[in-house]
Amino acid sequence: MASKKLFSLLNYIGHKSKILDQILPLFPSKVDGTFWDLFCGSCVVGLSAEYEKVKFVDNNPYLIELFKHLNDSDFLETLEKMINKYGLTNSSIIPRSEYLKKNDVGFCTWHGKKIKNLHLDKLNKDGYNSLLSDFNNGVFTTSKDRGIAFMIATLYGRNSNVQINKSNNLTGGVGPLDFSKKARSKLLEHQSRISEKKHIDWINAEYSQIKVNSNDFVYLDPPYLASGFKYGSWNEEDERNLLRWIDTLDCKWALSNTMASGEKKNPILFSWSRKHKVHLINKKYRRWGTKGSETGKKEKKKNVEVLITNY
Repeated sequence: MASKKLFSLLNYIGHKSKILDQILPLFPSKVDGTFWDLFCGSCVVGLSAEYEKVKFVDNNPYLIELFKHLNDSDFLETLEKMINKYGLTNSSIIPRSEYLKKNDVGFCTWHGKKIKNLHLDKLNKDGYNSLLSDFNNGVFTTSKDRGIAFMIATLYGRNSNVQINKSNNLTGGVGPLDFSKKARSKLLEHQSRISEKKHIDWINAEYSQIKVNSNDFVYLDPPYLASGFKYGSWNEEDERNLLRWIDTLDCKWALSNTMASGEKKNPILFSWSRKHKVHLINKKYRRWGTKGSETGKKEKKKNVEVLITNY
């Protein structure tokens, strides 16, 4: 299958943009039924795979609301109105360098030295917290507004992430980024890619709630148990339940996961994978530092990324 690379709209940690050229060729060349993108997250796999009928499934209701409305004609206009309403920076229109000239940008410590802050977090902190407060207090009453607010909370959030607690409220702190020129470009590309799909559906559900047919193809990208990043409350019981459910499928499927991330291992996945076909994926992980021992540790860290299939 040809790869049409698409970069994550939400900058999700663990999105598959950089390895699409490795996993898509391992997918079936043709699917007579439906292609299911489970734990769809960034949706880059389902939007990049050249299948006509695609169903995206995720248990995050706000993510699904976002993608359901992403191709609305007034989506971008509504997004920018909300950014302006909360006094957030928008470097897709005003250059980031102009924002950084403001006196209230402040200072930070870099390698032991106090320097001018090069991030936008201090400018956006109050507006960001106000947006989260309004979200959690039910101010956003329409599906579209909730989806857009979730997108802003993610893009402007620390590590491009916002958590959803047990009450379905958003939690997290402001980060250094905003709606940049690159983010605008990715939004337009996603809208174009969605328009190309003839049969597409967005479903808010748990993976175990879906019903598949024998001529379907299922792709799964669940939280990684062996990961340096915490994915909500995903635990060993969740892992075992998912693998047992996969074994009940009577169609072709492919599972993205990692056997190991540094010192963290996933013996549950390793043992289960022995009865299936394991494809090693060559993925380079981001280096967060430039000097000192921490960078050295990152360079030595071994990650065993895999795609496991039943065909």
